[in-house]
Amino acid sequence: MIFVTIFLVCFVLIAGVVMFLSKTIEHGEARFDDSGKQIKKSLGDTAENTGPARPAQRIETSETKAKDDE
Repeated sequence: MIFVTIFLVCFVLIAGVVMFLSKTIEHGEARFDDSGKQIKKSLGDTAENTGPARPAQRIETSETKAKDDE
């Protein structure tokens, strides 16, 4: 019986930490402007008023081209 109690307490503690982290860590899709710099989200910004999302583009360098040719 004591093992079940310990397991449940640990489960609840871990679930609490996961819920706390999911609320405090910002996650989602990065947004970029025309110059390729990341758009930082202000506190009052929402997806509707920050403009359209631009997909990230790969930056070609001589090293990446050499790796792709192999």
